[in-house]
Amino acid sequence: MKGLREYFLKKTDNISFIEVKPDSMVFIKDYKIGSEVPLPLIVNELISEIKTGTAKDEVKVSSIINGMIYIIGADPGFAFCQQYKKIVYHYDEKIEDYILYMGLKKVNENAFEDGIVWLRALYHINSKNLMGKYNYALALEEKARRLFTVNNKMGSVFLRSSTNVFEEIINESPSFDLAYYKLGYHYKNSQQYVKSSLMWERYIQLGKDTEMLEEIRENLETIQDDVIYEEGYNLILSGNPKAGLEKLLPLKERYVDWWNLFFMIGLGYRQIGMYEEAIIEFETVLDFVPDQVEALNELGLCQAFIGKYSEAISNFTRAIELKPKDYEIRCNRGMAYLQINDIENAEKDINTAYEQCSTDEITISCKQELEKMKGMA
Repeated sequence: MKGLREYFLKKTDNISFIEVKPDSMVFIKDYKIGSEVPLPLIVNELISEIKTGTAKDEVKVSSIINGMIYIIGADPGFAFCQQYKKIVYHYDEKIEDYILYMGLKKVNENAFEDGIVWLRALYHINSKNLMGKYNYALALEEKARRLFTVNNKMGSVFLRSSTNVFEEIINESPSFDLAYYKLGYHYKNSQQYVKSSLMWERYIQLGKDTEMLEEIRENLETIQDDVIYEEGYNLILSGNPKAGLEKLLPLKERYVDWWNLFFMIGLGYRQIGMYEEAIIEFETVLDFVPDQVEALNELGLCQAFIGKYSEAISNFTRAIELKPKDYEIRCNRGMAYLQINDIENAEKDINTAYEQCSTDEITISCKQELEKMKGMA
């Protein structure tokens, strides 16, 4: 993911390499390493050893192994990473347990930045290690939280990456309950309520922790109307306005200031030709949000459909003032001008829209209609 790679690449500044004499060999256990393979060391570990007086004249093999693990986490695309993976497994067949232990230890003992590199290393060494993957996703989530706290936009990059890793877990292991628990919150926070509901319903089937199960049941209750709203607007946007309105209209009884709800109901009414009803909904939206461009545009369309062209032009004009580069709104106003035989203004709008986007089918159709009307004048 863009941004994430650059963040971790900066961690390679914490790596130094041992120079091995040409044609020399280094052995880790009985694994022979040629001089062409650089041997990495973690700089802050060396500094710590020097400060505590534990540094030796000879570099410990464990320090080189740690360096290999660290660089796999910081830069998994590094040219020697595949060889490093073979070496660390040869050094300890249970190396994954060690990496997970050290990663969690660092994360929990005020060395978070190093810990997340170790957990990322395990993720790239063996992406099938579910506990490693789960804890890496947790670390990404925690990093996102810390960045959001200081209003750093990189927080969203880490959060998306965390979500992706949790999704990988449930795809690979559909019974991994904690990933569903977490994904429910991720989807809820990104306003994907249907997906959130599905994750939490699955967690209820799989989870064993009584307190967490009760927490999720309560959360499911709080998002039910959001789920219905999302289902409703998806039906409307996918061309099934009647079914969408069946979902959305009951919500109006409980919400008197949810302008997004009124907008979607208006859109549903407009799609089935109930223009007067749609106008009421869009006007309600504008009572709450006077500069809502999409509502101004939709209101103008409904007014044009029932022959109120002057009012439609007025609303299109306001929308264009707020969003001057929107060629669709300008095209809509141009067509309204055409309906009152104001060819001059219609030509200005439609030609401007065509210049802004000459490949749009509606714009092309409007231009053709304009030329047709000009030919008849």
